[in-house]
Amino acid sequence: MAVMLWLALLMVPPMPPQSAYESAAMKEARSLTESAAAAPKDWLLTSERSEFRETGSYAEAVDFYRRLEKSSKWARLLPMGKTAEGRDLYVLAVSKDRAFTPEKAARTGKAVVLLQNGIHAGENGGKDAAMMLLRDVLVTRRLAAWLDNVILLSIPVFNADGHEAVSPYHRINENGPERMGLRVNAQRLNLNRDYVKADTPEMRAWLAMYNAWLPDLLIDNHVTDGADYQWDLTIYTHTEGDIAKPMGEWVNGQFLKPFLSALEKDGHVPGWYAGTRGERVAIETFSPRYATGYAAAQGRAAVLVETHSLKSFRTRVWSHYDLMRRAIDTVAADAAGLKKASAEARAPLKPGTRVMLAGRPEGEGEPYTLHLLDSERYEGTAAGAAVTRYLAKPVDRPARLVRTLAPSLEVEAPAGYLMPAAWADIADLLRRHGVRVEIVGEISKGTVEEIRFAGVQFAPRPFEGRFLVTAFQTSRASVAVEASAGWWYVPIEQPAARIAMQILEPEAPDSAVRWGFFHSIFEQKEYFSDYVFEPVAEAMLKEDPKLRAEFEARIAKDETFAKTPRARLAWIFERSPYFEPGKDVYPVLRVKDAGWIKVSRSSGR
Repeated sequence: MAVMLWLALLMVPPMPPQSAYESAAMKEARSLTESAAAAPKDWLLTSERSEFRETGSYAEAVDFYRRLEKSSKWARLLPMGKTAEGRDLYVLAVSKDRAFTPEKAARTGKAVVLLQNGIHAGENGGKDAAMMLLRDVLVTRRLAAWLDNVILLSIPVFNADGHEAVSPYHRINENGPERMGLRVNAQRLNLNRDYVKADTPEMRAWLAMYNAWLPDLLIDNHVTDGADYQWDLTIYTHTEGDIAKPMGEWVNGQFLKPFLSALEKDGHVPGWYAGTRGERVAIETFSPRYATGYAAAQGRAAVLVETHSLKSFRTRVWSHYDLMRRAIDTVAADAAGLKKASAEARAPLKPGTRVMLAGRPEGEGEPYTLHLLDSERYEGTAAGAAVTRYLAKPVDRPARLVRTLAPSLEVEAPAGYLMPAAWADIADLLRRHGVRVEIVGEISKGTVEEIRFAGVQFAPRPFEGRFLVTAFQTSRASVAVEASAGWWYVPIEQPAARIAMQILEPEAPDSAVRWGFFHSIFEQKEYFSDYVFEPVAEAMLKEDPKLRAEFEARIAKDETFAKTPRARLAWIFERSPYFEPGKDVYPVLRVKDAGWIKVSRSSGR
């Protein structure tokens, strides 16, 4: 508290600019000027009226969206759910056909584009730009022609609670507005790490909306910090084996070139969200815990937008506005091609299909220019070491950009997955993701693949409210099983198969195992007394020569083990019939041939 008071008294600026480099096009921000000039004065935003020194409240954003709904028969503000603090969340549907439900939208054959704003609530540029863009569709109608081929969805602010926790000191690396919200929600959870585990009420609301609409393209608006450079925006989108091939091919072949070319003609300096060190630059990769990775796992296109925090707030709003505008232009020009890719990308998987669940950048790369800024080093008194200072001097450096991915985890799809009835919470999680879960109707006997864990390690501190499983080894074996009525079965031949595999395959980067949904299987619940078990252990070693040989080999190579009586007995106990049968055994069974499973009905999609 004393530190905050001291800062307030000194009026320390929240972020002293570095190079303050902006090109002539950035300073002009022509599309913003044109949008404001065309709009009636009572439709101007707080950001526009304050010359982009400020941004409006969540209430202002919701009120703006309500006015859009009242002003146009093409708009409908739909409730999405509530935040942790009880604020209402909304999504605006914009359709010339008044197709305000997923079912009606599907019947139009038009592409659906979702604008997502404020998942990190201090990152405001997308929020203001989306309102200006929607104003140009519904009020001035300068961009209304999109609606001949496209249906728009827009979330005013996803992290509404974080948006309202405003302060001038929340983001020291961000150059305005004067006051902004927090990165996290009211539970101090990062929504952009919650897409799979769905711990927050905001994300559970989002999943219900997203998996009902399944928009063909998601535009996820962010602001990034890091090194100072010329780029006013960087992007990432999935095109490789971590997305269904038809969609990856459409994004790579039909979307990226016209989209990026149009941005460059507008005066933007677009780049890829990637590391910038050295001559070989590799893209970042995003698993399904993130927005774009989640969309990819559901067979849908997504663009991650990262405008740069050291550019002025006005420039960032301009970048978001033009990026969304050019992305929607490109979709409108080939809406039929995108819809075709969407349909093919959701084709049910066939058992035996090899599915890439994680990838790493690999390959020769393509020519790429790093649009950097010159810098110098000076001795920092506080740091006691050399610190970088960026200069407003552009430096272009040739490099090679690697966007191709090689599999780091590829798994053969089973026929399905089988779980005992006790794991209803996992069935509930799957249903949140649009996965069809079936219920076994009568006792069924068959063979499955069982997975056992060893060497399980946990993170030493929490991450996003959970202790992650960071490492383990697995062994697999075919076993006979009797599935009782009420067990859960997840068939692989369904549109949401890829996200089901991301959740249920334990090695996947965001599996339910890694996020801690199965921690209880790693806990030993029953123990032995040495005076009780010693005679049993002696008998086991005497009666089983193979076990005795393994025991003596362990003693010979591990001196600590040899000198620890409890460890010696525990080693034998784990191999005895007294050891808990469910310890370290994965309750999700992989089914290779599902002909023997008798289901009564589906539960969910």
